[in-house]
Amino acid sequence: MTPAAIAILYPLHGAAIMLLCRSRFGRRKTWAICMIGAFLQVALALGFYVFVQGKAWIYGVFSATFLIIIAEAFFLSAEDFPQTMFIAMTYTQAFLIITFLSGVLSNWMFHGTIKAASWLRTIFHIAGLLAYGTAFKEKFEAIRRDVVTGWWPMCMLSVLYTAYVIYITMTAQAEYFHNAALMPFLFLLAAILTSYAVIFHTIHYMREAAINSQMEQRQTILIKKIEIMEEAEEENRRLRHDFRHHMRSIMEYAKNGETDQILSYLEEYDTEIGKTARKRLCTNSIIDNVLTVYGNQAEKEGIKVIYAITTDKDAGIKAVDMVAILANLMENAIHGCLESGKEQMDIRVQIGTKAGKFSIAVDNTCKDNIYFKNGLPKRKKRRGIGISSIVKSVEKYGGNADFRTGEGRFISRIIISQKQIPVQSNHSIN
Repeated sequence: MTPAAIAILYPLHGAAIMLLCRSRFGRRKTWAICMIGAFLQVALALGFYVFVQGKAWIYGVFSATFLIIIAEAFFLSAEDFPQTMFIAMTYTQAFLIITFLSGVLSNWMFHGTIKAASWLRTIFHIAGLLAYGTAFKEKFEAIRRDVVTGWWPMCMLSVLYTAYVIYITMTAQAEYFHNAALMPFLFLLAAILTSYAVIFHTIHYMREAAINSQMEQRQTILIKKIEIMEEAEEENRRLRHDFRHHMRSIMEYAKNGETDQILSYLEEYDTEIGKTARKRLCTNSIIDNVLTVYGNQAEKEGIKVIYAITTDKDAGIKAVDMVAILANLMENAIHGCLESGKEQMDIRVQIGTKAGKFSIAVDNTCKDNIYFKNGLPKRKKRRGIGISSIVKSVEKYGGNADFRTGEGRFISRIIISQKQIPVQSNHSIN
């Protein structure tokens, strides 16, 4: 490999990590880390180039730079281990396949010169990154956001394929692709393509299942909302049926000149009517529906719910994601209250927008022995109800989810940045 090709290759690896990695840092910091990694790789490769040649250079440079790429990916990634490993291994496979094909084409077309192989690989490398960035990145990002489970089998398969691709490609490169094992490579390539077709077909169905689960949750909320409205309508029918009796009583008081009794009766009637009125918590219909349904459920369980809602009709979050976040937070809060075993139980909900940030804070009565792992609450043998769904939905918008306990309360906070600051209106209902 020529020094010029070395100087181009490793910044391309840095660009690839930028494209593939869902970083836990901002864009500027992520770019800086990727370029520092690229500079370190260039320095190592050039250092080997000066002092070591032949097979030792090939194996040494690959091993060192491969480890740097893996370490960089895991340092930057905001995803779980199997997802991060799957992405890193898949990229490694793609790069090594390009390297092998470039070496073989160089032998066929350019008499096997190292310079030709390096430039062919660079062209294919750039073309591959451009193709991913323009045609596939958005679709794959959506899959990674929606699919929460099932990554371990895909991770293990990608590791096995990567190990074999490394062996074949490095062996061929050490011989400058003379007498490269083309047929075994083609069989391996066919196996990889077939397996990945199955993998992404499986991921497609996993994503559909995840979306269907979210839709079912929303449908459940709507059904419960309809039940609440039907109960209110039944109460209204009863009041309408009794209306003529009320009018007769008022007329009787009027005939007798009993003004005080009329006012007292009307005040009592107004109070009764007020109980049946549907109180809107905010102008955002999704938030209002979710809080109405789960607030009603909590009150049936003897849990007091206190609201402080300060948000506009448009919170800037898709309905499916808002349901996934807020419904799971409320469901967790109800479960937490019931599991606490305490006589006095309550849930406090604060939702608002301030300084361009949309926030949800839900804190509830809880038991004392709640365990956390990696900052997330854990139930006995699994993560807390809906926590994964909450975290994934928040991550779509580059937001943060924080969970903690204190003084017998479980506190959940969600913060998502917004481009526009909504007009605010205040509601406080006890």
